[in-house]
Amino acid sequence: MTDGRATQRIFVSLTGYTGHDPDLSADILQVVLKAVSAEQQEGCLQRLEAFAEDNRERLAQLYGQYGPGAPREDESRC
Repeated sequence: MTDGRATQRIFVSLTGYTGHDPDLSADILQVVLKAVSAEQQEGCLQRLEAFAEDNRERLAQLYGQYGPGAPREDESRC
C-alpha cells in the first residue's frame, strides 16, 4: 500500500475535497507505513477501501462537521 494516489482517491471520493497537498499526503503515508509491518501492509489498501465503503456515510458526515471550512473546524487539529 505504498501508492499515495490510491489513498488520495479514497479521500476525494469521501469528501469531494481536491485541494489537499499531495506531497504532504505522501509524507504522512510514509510515516503511517512505518508503524505497520510488511505483513500487515499486504492487503492494507483493500481493507482501507472496504472500510471507507462500509463507513462512507459516517466518514463523510464527520468530514463535513470537522474538515476544512466546516462549522466545527479546528485548524490546529484538522
